[in-house]
Amino acid sequence: MGRHALPAAADSQHAEALPAPATPAPDAALRRPRGRRSALGPAAARSTFVEPAKQARVVAMRPVPVAAAGSAVLSRTAALRAERALDPRHVRRAANAKRAAILLAPALAVTSSLTLAVPANAATPSTDAHSGTTTSQTALAGVPAGELQTYTVAHDVEVPVTAIDGVSTTTTVVSYPTVVTRFGVTTAQAESAISAALSEGGDRATVLATALQYLGDPYVEGGASHAGIDCSGLTMVAYAAVGIPLVHYVPTQDAAATTIPESEAKPGDLVVYDNEDHVGIYLGQGLVLQAPHPGEVVDIVPMYPDAHHFARLLPAGS
Repeated sequence: MGRHALPAAADSQHAEALPAPATPAPDAALRRPRGRRSALGPAAARSTFVEPAKQARVVAMRPVPVAAAGSAVLSRTAALRAERALDPRHVRRAANAKRAAILLAPALAVTSSLTLAVPANAATPSTDAHSGTTTSQTALAGVPAGELQTYTVAHDVEVPVTAIDGVSTTTTVVSYPTVVTRFGVTTAQAESAISAALSEGGDRATVLATALQYLGDPYVEGGASHAGIDCSGLTMVAYAAVGIPLVHYVPTQDAAATTIPESEAKPGDLVVYDNEDHVGIYLGQGLVLQAPHPGEVVDIVPMYPDAHHFARLLPAGS
């Protein structure tokens, strides 16, 4: 043994010298050590999160005035109007509207003092009570401003049609609810041409009689009925009455017909623009039955001033 060595003590002495391990308190067992992470992890789970209660919404209600006995009770509309009058936003909007009205007043005054200019093609109808004919005037394209076109609409026109069968002569009166003429054609001229054409009889008279039923009907592109009809639709329905089917297209109708000189033209022949943009039916006596343009109605006009030619679908004697 060295000189610094001490004699070994007995085991019983060591047991008495060592202090007994302290029993941890219940709360200490659940507490995590501070400063260093515990090797055993959290001793207990966190507590459940409880959302704090929201504050109750406070709505301020305006007191409703109670009418005293014997006083007038305001209606709901009047009450709302009174509440609006106290609303600052409504007051601000009313002030802006008033300011805008003050700024626009001079412009409105100038506008109201202007004279309305009626366009040259506006119709000014006038009615003749004795003849039942309505006349309106409008300017024509290419016609001087001083010269006006006249639309004439005659109602309940009766046209005498004379049929001669070689033995006897029969005169029948055909009534048309509406006859519209333009470009200086009078109702008497139209009646004369219609009477002469229908008196010839045959398929040509049938074609014209069918087309004349559409007088006064509105122009509708692609239409072929009394609700609306266009130029090629008018010739299509007219020739369908004699069993000649036509395509609803001007160039195709012109191609199906035979071009003839104007001197050989008879009522019922086609009158076609050279550019194949329009077609009408020759009524005779220099008049044409047509469905003109959008905004207009089926009418009777003089021979077209534009380049045109005559086309025949029926034999000359039919």
